[in-house]
Parts: sequence; structure tokens; C-alpha cells
Amino acid sequence: IVSIHQKKDEAVRPVLTTAQLQRYIRFARTLKPQMTDGARKLLVENYRKLRQSDVSGHGKTAYRITVRQLESMIRLSEALARAHCDDEVG
Repeated sequence: IVSIHQKKDEAVRPVLTTAQLQRYIRFARTLKPQMTDGARKLLVENYRKLRQSDVSGHGKTAYRITVRQLESMIRLSEALARAHCDDEVG
């Protein structure tokens, strides 16, 4: 990043044009990836670990893990699958 700012003559050239990027985003939004059994088990297991560490947490490092965090993990997983144009959350 520093070298880019030092070489003001050389502009940063994006890989995609704005129109291409907008087209990609429109396409990615149409995808509705489905959660695989393996991904579901992985999310549940990690959520369970977070809940267990939350219960045994001490002092200021403890934080409350709720169902909202699990829902967020699911939404983020689906968004990542869309970004990769995958039909499945794997």
C-alpha cells in the first residue's frame, strides 16, 4: 500500500470494472445456498463450544453467547457461499 502511494504515476487498476462488479453482486444475490449436514454439524459444534466457554468464563473475558450469534454464523456462512457462487454452504 505504501509503495502504491509513493508511485503516484501508476494508478491502481482494478481487476473488474464497476459494471462487472455490479453484475456479479446482482448474480450472487440470486443464489440461495443450502446448508449441508456437515456444515450444520460444524456450526452447532462450534456454537456449543462457545456456549461452554461462556459458562465457564471468568471475569472480564466472559461474554454472553446467545442464539443471535448462531444465527449470525449461519448468515455469514450463507453470504460466504454466495460470494463464492456456491449452491451449498460447505
